[in-house]
Amino acid sequence: MSTLKADTIVASDGSSPVTLTKQSAAKAWINFNGTGTIATRNSFSVSSISDGGTGSYTTSFTNSMNDADFAPSGCSGETSGTEMWESATRATGSLIVANYTSDTGTDKDSTMVSIVIHGDLA
Repeated sequence: MSTLKADTIVASDGSSPVTLTKQSAAKAWINFNGTGTIATRNSFSVSSISDGGTGSYTTSFTNSMNDADFAPSGCSGETSGTEMWESATRATGSLIVANYTSDTGTDKDSTMVSIVIHGDLA
């Protein structure tokens, strides 16, 4: 049995981060406030988010995906009600999540939005 302990793993050039290309790790993720002026709480490999209107958000990736067949997942939440995606439009460099809905079926902004992207990088 072997044990590997490391504080930092870098690419072979000794300074840049290890590139995730074909591994199963999430290639991008974001947690943001989707109400009022939307604001990122924390993210990885997301260059920006934009507000497309009530319940619609665009997440742009730092690194493009290989194709638009990546697998997005996520959730939104409030203190009450159930919210979900009505649709998601994929492009290699972005994801548009449209119409988070509450139990009433109306478009709704959410205070807690989390999105995770799995797939292969370009």
